[in-house]
Amino acid sequence: MTEQTQPDPTGTVISEHDQRRILVAMMKMPYAASSRVPKPWTAKAETVTAEAVVAFLDGLAEVLTEVGTENDQDRRRLFSLEADVEAFRRLIGTAPAEVTP
Repeated sequence: MTEQTQPDPTGTVISEHDQRRILVAMMKMPYAASSRVPKPWTAKAETVTAEAVVAFLDGLAEVLTEVGTENDQDRRRLFSLEADVEAFRRLIGTAPAEVTP
């Protein structure tokens, strides 16, 4: 069997205008300020490479996964605190009466 290789692409796949829009969107992305999210540096004449976009997205995914985990932990802590407050209110007799259907 012979290995088939794809020819190197010639020309720009993404227009220069769209590349600028991609860069602007990358810089505005929440959580992209982390040092773990590599931002591609480009001069005006350079193109945005697929590798730069993939590296940016990989870094952003790592940061967002961590943020999501922290949010889940915060949510669990909040629910626990709310349960503690309700238990304390029942203990001191200030809890609202439970309504049963």
